[in-house]
Amino acid sequence: MQLFVFPLGQVLLYPSFSKPFHIFEPRYVQMVEDSIRTGIPIAIGNVIEFGQTQHEFHPGQPLKFIREIVGYGHPVIIERSVNGSIVIFLEGKGKARLGLVADSGTSYIVCEAEKVSENHDVESDHLQAFVTAHKVMINWMNKHIADPNARSQFLTYVKTPEQVVGCYASYLVADHDLQQLILESNDINEKIDLIGRLIASGELVA
Repeated sequence: MQLFVFPLGQVLLYPSFSKPFHIFEPRYVQMVEDSIRTGIPIAIGNVIEFGQTQHEFHPGQPLKFIREIVGYGHPVIIERSVNGSIVIFLEGKGKARLGLVADSGTSYIVCEAEKVSENHDVESDHLQAFVTAHKVMINWMNKHIADPNARSQFLTYVKTPEQVVGCYASYLVADHDLQQLILESNDINEKIDLIGRLIASGELVA
């Protein structure tokens, strides 16, 4: 498969979880338009050296400045501004391992990629840990989302174990390396274990 790659520092996309993005750079606005037109998904590439603005990429070579495992999804434009910028929701559809840069002729990065399969079945001995994680997430939402209607809509959306994990990793996990570790795990039970240890240690966003 091919992916359009959007390099970002300390931002990830998790399968089954959607995130909003404000796109203002013209080449990435074009990338979104091309993704919608062609059906090629957009991957959020976690930049290894956050803060470095210049990154070179060449056809036939790997992306050395982006972590190999990425989440990808399909964009939905929800707002267009008169200055040309757009606001999108990127709906997480899966996870992939980036390969070599494609010779696309575009100003944005196109990569060959291999889809990564995951186990989404929560084992019985992990159900209680999942319930605990879900409760902690709800408490966090009650504290940080003042509008009850917005909270209700969010809770309606975040239901499945994969969605709860994606929400957790996106908003409650403070360490970006741990966020990447959760993304790279291919088993929902391992992810629940990791979140459980984070809850016990207090290493979460306040």
